[in-house]
Amino acid sequence: MSLTLINKELLEDNDCFGCGHVNEHGLKIAVFRDSEDDTRLLGRLDAKTHMTGFPGMMHGGVIYTALDCLSSWVPTILLAEIRAAWVLRSATIKYLRPVLGTKLIDLSAKIEASVPAWQAVSVQAEARNAAGKLLVSGRFKMVPLSLDRFKNVAGLDELPLNWQRLLGETQA
Repeated sequence: MSLTLINKELLEDNDCFGCGHVNEHGLKIAVFRDSEDDTRLLGRLDAKTHMTGFPGMMHGGVIYTALDCLSSWVPTILLAEIRAAWVLRSATIKYLRPVLGTKLIDLSAKIEASVPAWQAVSVQAEARNAAGKLLVSGRFKMVPLSLDRFKNVAGLDELPLNWQRLLGETQA
């Protein structure tokens, strides 16, 4: 089965540290739709030796960053009718088991409950090892910002072209 990488297909030349495939120093997580559950997105993180914290263990911040990034994709894709830039307001995370060695880590995330349009959503995200054991779980509160508000907050006159295409903003 071939998986379409959402973050590669919909956001070309993405240099995000978490999900950008052109960022040579980034995590390069893969983001794709769950073929069995259309309310959830899946991800994959290929653990590398430079992601080590304590010898032989992945740094907790790497997993956090991967789940944060996946959590912003969830409303961007699953609530696409809301043309917003979804940003992190707050998060809680539980580290249940260490991520040992350099292995593929499976990620998943979904919106916990329906909310009215333009309201913050709570995204439940988790990381599991190849055996399916839960390693990390987290709850990420994502807030929608209008594109004008996002540009103002980010100090941008305009969004990069790839983000304009993703979020449906047209240039005047």
